[in-house]
Amino acid sequence: MNASPEIYNVGGVELPRPFQLVRLGHLGLWDPKIERCQSTFVDLLGLRYTDDVRVPTGEVIGFFTTCNTDHHALIAMDPTNTDPLRKAYFDAGITLNQLSFQVNSLQEINDAHSFFQRKGVEISRIGRDLPGSNWAVYAFDPDGHRVELFYGMEQIGWNGLSKPAAMYQRLPHTEFELPQRAEALEVQEALANGIDLCSGFGRLSELPYSHDVGGVLLQRPFKVTRVGPVRMFVADIDASELFYTEIIGLQKTQEVIYKGHRCVYLRAGSEHHSVALMPLALREELKFSAKTTLMSLGLQVQTYSQLRAAREFLRSNGLTEVELPCELHPGIQYAAHFMLDDMHRIELYFDMEQIGWNGQPCPDTVPVPVNEWPETLTQTTSIFAGQIRQGPMA
Repeated sequence: MNASPEIYNVGGVELPRPFQLVRLGHLGLWDPKIERCQSTFVDLLGLRYTDDVRVPTGEVIGFFTTCNTDHHALIAMDPTNTDPLRKAYFDAGITLNQLSFQVNSLQEINDAHSFFQRKGVEISRIGRDLPGSNWAVYAFDPDGHRVELFYGMEQIGWNGLSKPAAMYQRLPHTEFELPQRAEALEVQEALANGIDLCSGFGRLSELPYSHDVGGVLLQRPFKVTRVGPVRMFVADIDASELFYTEIIGLQKTQEVIYKGHRCVYLRAGSEHHSVALMPLALREELKFSAKTTLMSLGLQVQTYSQLRAAREFLRSNGLTEVELPCELHPGIQYAAHFMLDDMHRIELYFDMEQIGWNGQPCPDTVPVPVNEWPETLTQTTSIFAGQIRQGPMA
């Protein structure tokens, strides 16, 4: 007789694991050329520089950027300064530093850590991350990609400043006692200690505001509003699918068979996919760089007009546009792909199919080759269905 499946109470709901992913939050890249990354992320793509990581000599070895109010959405770190295990993974081609999913409560972080231990998952660490103030647990997938589950995220408001470093209270990377005090109490304590709450990090690009984007003057003719999806090459598609569905809790949306290769698309929330898994053998067939297992990193803009303008802007600023087979980005009809550097591809898009009550993708959402894009689109019930932007574009 089979044992009864484990059931956990997660916020009053019975679930098969003690946490529930609610969204893909942020992504990180390893890159030893930090200055080049800064220029590309901030000046070219328009992400806002929110914090950095420095060694005692003052050299920047990592930095944080955002496209919304989250403290960070896309991170770059120099792999030469990391721990031996993660450096070994980088040397083996794991250039995706991390992919991070949000859960709803701090309790779920501690419970996820215990769950990973019971399931024999390799754990990187647990604790509180600074900068960013998010509580998190990190685990490795079968290939060495590091998956973060985090609770909360420092939000950056109208003044564009992150939390002052003087407020940092680092925790040991071990399971922490609950309950923890509220952030509001930390702020009160900082004020009582005379910390200037407006002394945090903030830096803006110095490019001119010369592009009319939906009636707002911006520095580029588009605005990135979120990061993801992320698509990865994996050594064992079955083992990776099992890890991301049974352990991490992503939902399977769709499979695509491309030239005999099985590709799996998984989601957190209602978007068609947050993560796609591709077999390593496909990397060689597509003639992608053997130096990385990262197939593509998505960046969403707000409108179709911005997507078209972004293509022209990036081409005119030296990025190389490349073609990715339409079959490999289901759920996204209009997508443009560019080489971020000599290894990594970014995917620009404005709209992703949302999965409804029956959990099935729409058969009519067929990707369109870039050479067939019309100047304007015909309205459908799905366009803009998954887009919510709170606050101004910049």
